[in-house]
Amino acid sequence: MLMARNKTSGKKKRLAAKGDLRPAPRWADIKKYSLKRARSRRIRVRTKNWRRGKSLNV
Repeated sequence: MLMARNKTSGKKKRLAAKGDLRPAPRWADIKKYSLKRARSRRIRVRTKNWRRGKSLNV
């Protein structure tokens, strides 16, 4: 087992990127897949951060 400081930087980035993903609200699944198919399927979305992103850089 590797200690945290010995992980490669690529592995750390992958772990961090995975932590940004969260399950979407149920209504989003239903909208995408319809009610019957949404039972067995989930979509995952990246959490938004107001500091990140190009839209509000003024």
